[in-house]
Amino acid sequence: MLQVAQVLFAERGYRGTSLRDIAKRIGIKAPSLLHHFPSKQQLYLAVLDKMFESLEDAANAVAWGRESRQERMRQAVGDAIDFIASHPDFVRIMWKEMADESGVGRQVLKRRLPPLFSTAVNFIFRGQRDGEFRAEIDPLHFMWSLNSITIGYFTTAAMIRRLWSMNLLEPVMIERRKREVIDMVERTLFTTDARTPENIHE
Repeated sequence: MLQVAQVLFAERGYRGTSLRDIAKRIGIKAPSLLHHFPSKQQLYLAVLDKMFESLEDAANAVAWGRESRQERMRQAVGDAIDFIASHPDFVRIMWKEMADESGVGRQVLKRRLPPLFSTAVNFIFRGQRDGEFRAEIDPLHFMWSLNSITIGYFTTAAMIRRLWSMNLLEPVMIERRKREVIDMVERTLFTTDARTPENIHE
């Protein structure tokens, strides 16, 4: 039910999607849907909460992993890009919410985003304390930038395809993007040049 609702909200937006549309796609009557969620807004908020659960699980896995923080940061970037590439509905909904201060989901974002960013910021703080990350980097500003670089790639994919006939969502392009962002993180955040020859892109 949540998955079907997520697809429709991503395709049509919150205002362009009705409970009738969702019920029809599921194969039930609209009143039956109301037994689970009392309103379209409650259903939409449940979709957002479910999306954030996946992000929080991934963030906690990175924060408490056993590898070095540099290696966990590389893995986190690659996993984030893979996740977004395989969940196009996620990025459509999230980008709309981030761009609209009066969006229906603003309370969910206000409740779920700051703790998520705090996990990432504290991870960087600990890396700075232990000498793995550069001390002069502002962790919060770095995470804002990384978020924009990661999600922004996917939000511009349709425009780039129209204007330059280039498909940024092809597997080879996704792998290239992962290497580029990881390289940027290494150059910007890491205290030592931990790049291996295959990770160097001139």
